[in-house]
Amino acid sequence: MKKNKVGTRNEIVEKLKNAIVEADYDSAPKIMEEALRAGVKPRELMEKAISAGIEVLEKKCFGDSRAWGHPMLYLGFEAARRSMLILEPHFKPPEEGILGTVVLGTPAGDVHDMGGKMVALALMAAGFRVIYLGRDVPSSLFVHKIKESGAQILAISVYQTNGIERITEILNLLSQAGIRDKVKVMAGGCAITEKFTNKVGIGYAKTASGAVSLAKEYIGGK
Repeated sequence: MKKNKVGTRNEIVEKLKNAIVEADYDSAPKIMEEALRAGVKPRELMEKAISAGIEVLEKKCFGDSRAWGHPMLYLGFEAARRSMLILEPHFKPPEEGILGTVVLGTPAGDVHDMGGKMVALALMAAGFRVIYLGRDVPSSLFVHKIKESGAQILAISVYQTNGIERITEILNLLSQAGIRDKVKVMAGGCAITEKFTNKVGIGYAKTASGAVSLAKEYIGGK
């Protein structure tokens, strides 16, 4: 008896998730290609395989503690990174019915970008226009892009503790430019805590799917 196509697609998604959990960076991109050929949607692959796999791996390495660094985690990130290289071309910016515009990047002094890319792809899949600035972004460039694009949301990914100072700097620059009250700001990444974001009055997103939910809330729950 032939397998149901939905069942087959679900099995492939689970297989990709397990490859990331097991840090199998050779198999993961091949499974990603298999999943796309099978018709699995990019957003499903991002949320149910890549994001979910990293979350399981973090708990596997650290339990409920914060994940700062572990060899197995880095190898799992490499599996996710290689998978995302295959997935990224399949994400298309929405042409109609755009929910809102998000400026996203990792601040100056921080050269990590995988988490930011995951969030960017998830937001695009959800219907947002994303201006992705990449890593090691000067604080002034965040503000310039907000003013230039009229973006409603600024998302900041932080993976090193010096990024905390950069967030404060960015918020001050937004205030100086007279647009602090016109843009919603959210942050996430392993160097950020919800306690800090509450203190400075911005949103906290622990995962890519959490960033999407928060962004939708910011633009009125559309």
